[in-house]
Amino acid sequence: MKRYLFFIMAVFTTVSFGQNVDENRVTFNFVQLPTNPIADQYSTFNVIVERKYEQANEDSLVAYQSQLEQASLEYEAQMAAWREQKKVVMRDYYTKMSRWQKQVNAGATTTPKPTDPIIPAAPVMREIPNPKLHSDITDDQVSNAISLAGYDKGEGGATVTIGIQPVSDISIKMTSKKSETSVKYTYTANYKMPVEIKVEDPSQGVILQTIVLNSMRNYTIGSYDSQYDFELWWLDNKDMFWSDLEKKARDGGLAEANTYVNNKCGFPVRSRSIYVYTVKRFKDHQYNDLTNAYTAAMQGYQMVGQDRDRSAAEGKINEAITIWKTMLKESNPNDRKARVNDKVTALLYANLAEAYIWLSDFNNAEMYMNLALNSGVGKFKRAVSGLGGYINERQLRWNTNF
Repeated sequence: MKRYLFFIMAVFTTVSFGQNVDENRVTFNFVQLPTNPIADQYSTFNVIVERKYEQANEDSLVAYQSQLEQASLEYEAQMAAWREQKKVVMRDYYTKMSRWQKQVNAGATTTPKPTDPIIPAAPVMREIPNPKLHSDITDDQVSNAISLAGYDKGEGGATVTIGIQPVSDISIKMTSKKSETSVKYTYTANYKMPVEIKVEDPSQGVILQTIVLNSMRNYTIGSYDSQYDFELWWLDNKDMFWSDLEKKARDGGLAEANTYVNNKCGFPVRSRSIYVYTVKRFKDHQYNDLTNAYTAAMQGYQMVGQDRDRSAAEGKINEAITIWKTMLKESNPNDRKARVNDKVTALLYANLAEAYIWLSDFNNAEMYMNLALNSGVGKFKRAVSGLGGYINERQLRWNTNF
């Protein structure tokens, strides 16, 4: 496994609360291991773009042409019918004019002239709106949006294929909110634009293939004092709206794809904040050993992010664990006045559960978590209540890579 050194800033704060138990917050970085790892021999990746929206553009053009042809056929049929209607009207008019003219020529000067014919309006061909075609996206636009922590861009390694789908299922919804003197009308565009992801390397083939954002999303257009203010805006900005929506959808899709690829295949640096618990004093008891363990643990946690297997941190974390486990030999949960009473015992369980995670000893981490959960001390039950899922995820990632 390749190792990378990171400059790590750990943040430490101490909060004291009831019965002299101190919460010492420690914030440190660590290298998250992939769930779908690229083979160890590869250190580079490149990005390939698949323009799935091009087929949608072709479909839109075909549909547009079909609608034009249908509208043209309808128009020709309407024109043929109109010409027949016009012929009937003109035939009646000319017949009347012929009779009138003959009467006038015969001397009947008082015969009224027939009124001009009323010809029905000629049909107008149904207007077919231009198709909304997706603009092209360049290879650089996609490649620049995709990074893979722990890898450089280059040929010969992994390949990340990004499939850009079309923006679809677009609908605009309006909601209103009334105040004492006005109403605000907010317009939101709902849409869908999935992104396809495939990661492969030369030795394993496909190691990840999925679709992200395969559900409806939304985009706030704006809020207006009147529904007609929106209609006025729409008259001048309809085309810009479609362009803005496409850009937002693509930017969001690429960002989500980048996050997903890194979470599954990369080695991103993550941050974790925990508490290391100590006791200043209790009755006449001294807890210098807890302070020494905290110091060692703090130093160890600072080193967790120095390498992927966390080996740099093992010495200091083990030093803290040794102190905590030595103290557990004094555990007397039934004697509240004991130096290691029920509360201090539960405190040690909580410290040990977290520490063993970073030694990748997940059995012990789970064991001490369960001991804290069953300790009967509410504070430390709550402290480890969310640790089970975290242990499972860290174990999955560790076992996949080592």
